[in-house]
Amino acid sequence: MKITKITWIYIIAAIITIYGIVTGQFLFLLFCFPLGLFYFNKDNNKKR
Repeated sequence: MKITKITWIYIIAAIITIYGIVTGQFLFLLFCFPLGLFYFNKDNNKKR
């Protein structure tokens, strides 16, 4: 199974969330990674 870029972002977001819940120190690094960034790079010819 190939892991895509968006899956890696979700994994990182989950790790940051779990770290914040456990330690009480919430890191807002998720705002540095816009979730829709990789959707704009896809080829739009498939929709036509």
